[in-house]
Amino acid sequence: MKHPLVSVITPSFNQGKFIKETILSVFSQNYDNIEYIIMDGGSTDNTLNVIRKFGKKLKCISEPDYGQADAVNKGFLLAKGEILGWLNSDDTLNPGALDRIVKQFTKDPHLIMVYSDANFIDKDGNVIGEYPTEDFSLNRMADNCFLCQPTVFIKAEVFKEIGMFDIHLHTCMDYDYWIRIGKHFSVDRISYMKGIYNANSRMHNENKTISSRKKVYMESMKIQKKYFGTISKRWILAYIKEIMFKKSLKISDL
Repeated sequence: MKHPLVSVITPSFNQGKFIKETILSVFSQNYDNIEYIIMDGGSTDNTLNVIRKFGKKLKCISEPDYGQADAVNKGFLLAKGEILGWLNSDDTLNPGALDRIVKQFTKDPHLIMVYSDANFIDKDGNVIGEYPTEDFSLNRMADNCFLCQPTVFIKAEVFKEIGMFDIHLHTCMDYDYWIRIGKHFSVDRISYMKGIYNANSRMHNENKTISSRKKVYMESMKIQKKYFGTISKRWILAYIKEIMFKKSLKISDL
């Protein structure tokens, strides 16, 4: 695995204003053994026009899907890489990210997952904060999702062992998957590249974390109850704050 193929999958739907920057962040990497696949859900804006300008540098499939998790699953099934990553169509990789990630994997072949620190950026690409990342702990995962998804890269064998993303989840499929990995693999096979900022998560009004916050909280709490048998008080309080004066909290829905 000195120079393994890295497959990057981008699920896309009507993100024409951001996807060019996302694509360029992949093609500007100083690691050249990259397979880039964009799974578009049938965009009706200028997304496909932007993608077509890159020609055969990337593979793009545009067809209806059942959401983000389904698009990522389809992309991973097509991917040929030994190392797989998922980069949303509004997020970006930082220069040198893939080279650093590959070196981390090759330094310790026992690893099955690598992640790092990350920045939040605004709609114009300006850094507006840091993602609160921690060393991997399943117990901490019961209270908080502390992995920034675009920084996470995984060996292809992981998906063969524990399956794909849950297509019934629409906002927290990544949180669900990190827990599944933590329950299946020992913590020494997961590496946190502390102090290294490999990716940026974009915050804007159309971002699901912002526009669908109530749904994020509900899915997260259901996931917590499913895997840990309890729900974090911090998430319940955040949900109550979000729906205050709008809708009563239905614990029976969990």
